[in-house]
Amino acid sequence: MKSGEQYGFAKINLHLDVTGRRDDGFHTVKTVMQSLTLCDKIIFTPRSDGELTLSCNVPGVPLDESNLVCRAVRAYSKVRGINIGGDIVIEKNIPMAAGLAGGSADAAAMLKVLKEIDPVGIPIARLYGIASELGSDVPFCIAAGTAVGGGKGDVLRPLSDMPDCTVVVACGKEGVSTPMAYAMLDKKYDGFRTGAYEPRSTVALKRALDDGDIFGVAANMYNIFEEPISAVRAEVGQIKEAMLSGGAIGAMMSGSGPSVFGIFTDDSLAQKVVERLGDMGIFACICKPQK
Repeated sequence: MKSGEQYGFAKINLHLDVTGRRDDGFHTVKTVMQSLTLCDKIIFTPRSDGELTLSCNVPGVPLDESNLVCRAVRAYSKVRGINIGGDIVIEKNIPMAAGLAGGSADAAAMLKVLKEIDPVGIPIARLYGIASELGSDVPFCIAAGTAVGGGKGDVLRPLSDMPDCTVVVACGKEGVSTPMAYAMLDKKYDGFRTGAYEPRSTVALKRALDDGDIFGVAANMYNIFEEPISAVRAEVGQIKEAMLSGGAIGAMMSGSGPSVFGIFTDDSLAQKVVERLGDMGIFACICKPQK
């Protein structure tokens, strides 16, 4: 194999809802996902001894076999029936534990590298199968763009591209555990037993995407996690208010938080909000929808 590199793009949820709970304890969801130009980079240099090494520019990223990138290599190796070794470098820009699918994006980029440099390769459908086994966000992170997801979020259907806009992504200092977030929802909605909660419709959001109406997109976003997480992570509400008062046409928490994104039609207003959030000690950056 030769060396290779790929980008893994951050993901936001324009819509995120829980539609039920399965017998195995997993929740079923309906979500509209959008990838962003905010991204990590994976650089892979193969080695012949079958060993994997991992390095990263950001402290705190696990550098052992627990990292989803390493698990992606092992899963791909198993499907191919070979032992793939290499030195992996993660150049990280996506904040960790922020609801932006950074780990999933890195795993997706690693799978794309392996498919690209593997002289035999595997069918794309099998690659998506591996991705789904690694995590519910990984298949979308391979596909990128705009898509609706069902099941655990890994049953995908492409949607019309998000209209041109500027997106500000900001992340508070306190992360959110996904299991904790789901536990809060289970308590609030009685474990999603029949009749305990009525999922929201995505019809208006999809119509806005089809029409290229960014104001319609902003007006029809929804995240079931936002209310309970905002109650225990005050920065979520503070960031959202800073974006809306600073000129965002819409703002919402992404995933199970604590990141918040704002949609802007004026780049200068977006830049001022990034500076304001920086003065508050909050990481924020400007990006665009990734097609």
